[in-house]
Amino acid sequence: GRGLDPSIPIGVDGSLLQPGQSFMVDMGGNFYGYMGDMSRVFSIGRLPEKAYAAHQTCLEIQEAVAEKAKPGVVCEDLYNIAINMVTKAGFADNFMGTTQKAKFIGHGIGLEINEMPVLAPRMKQELEPGMVFALEPKIVLPGIGPVGIENSWAVTEEGVEKLTLCKEEIVEV
Repeated sequence: GRGLDPSIPIGVDGSLLQPGQSFMVDMGGNFYGYMGDMSRVFSIGRLPEKAYAAHQTCLEIQEAVAEKAKPGVVCEDLYNIAINMVTKAGFADNFMGTTQKAKFIGHGIGLEINEMPVLAPRMKQELEPGMVFALEPKIVLPGIGPVGIENSWAVTEEGVEKLTLCKEEIVEV
């Protein structure tokens, strides 16, 4: 949505949802002082097939990034994996927004919801064991709404471990 005010031009804008549209719920949580972050997608009835293809692309990006993420990997390299995949899938124009695009695919979480590392262009920081980050590849389809995923991940000695273990498919309501 356009948001309730021009000062924050994202989110709920008062529009009524219609059949064939999606909406995303972004949830932050706290466990003993440490933050978690996740998003899930819901739809009003069945969405156009394009939305399911875009959502699947986001799931595949998540899988590819998680497979490559491990100590010593540079954040920018993980971002580039996502950009290459979404471009090949044909959704680059709608990746991470439409008119106001986020220039990252993930961010650190810990005592705050947005910390280092940031999975973004020009971010040369390497992943280290003990870091926790939210990975959130998303695609916004005009007239339909957002699709994609966000999960929290912990960097281990060998790779990453998913901390948010909820179903990831689009839920029809």
